[in-house]
Amino acid sequence: MNVLDRLFQNIYSEFMGRRRTFIESEAIGSATAVFAERGFAGASVDDLVRATGVNRASLYGVFGSKDGLFQRCLTEALAALNPRAPRSESTDAAGAGHEELDLVLVALMELAPWDPAVRDALATTLHQAGVTAETLGRRLLERAGAAASSSATSAPAAAASPPA
Repeated sequence: MNVLDRLFQNIYSEFMGRRRTFIESEAIGSATAVFAERGFAGASVDDLVRATGVNRASLYGVFGSKDGLFQRCLTEALAALNPRAPRSESTDAAGAGHEELDLVLVALMELAPWDPAVRDALATTLHQAGVTAETLGRRLLERAGAAASSSATSAPAAAASPPA
């Protein structure tokens, strides 16, 4: 074995033997926020890498794909909505935090129409949790109102003035 082969072997062994240096629950929480804000299609892998602080190779190594990461986020969100699961401090009086409901809305609108497994999991968990269509509709309207006011306040002042 020549010097280059040994060097490569040492580097490869060190790289492959590395331990995971991130906490999955924190990465899932950060990814959930990205998916809840941007949707599944709107969230790029680069967005997820930036938000989680986890490199691309590690994300793929642990979750397999962007879809795999979304599925884990959705599983955690549905568990948080489950009445049998312990409640975190971030849940509101109705038992569901806004982030979890936002992720459920993303799943309902983007994935459930095409994926029967997602549709069934959502229907079962939402029913068990007592999350009604009214609750989801109210949250959807809150999101729409927030998005509308955000875009209205970020519009340039010049656009508001009449042409000369």
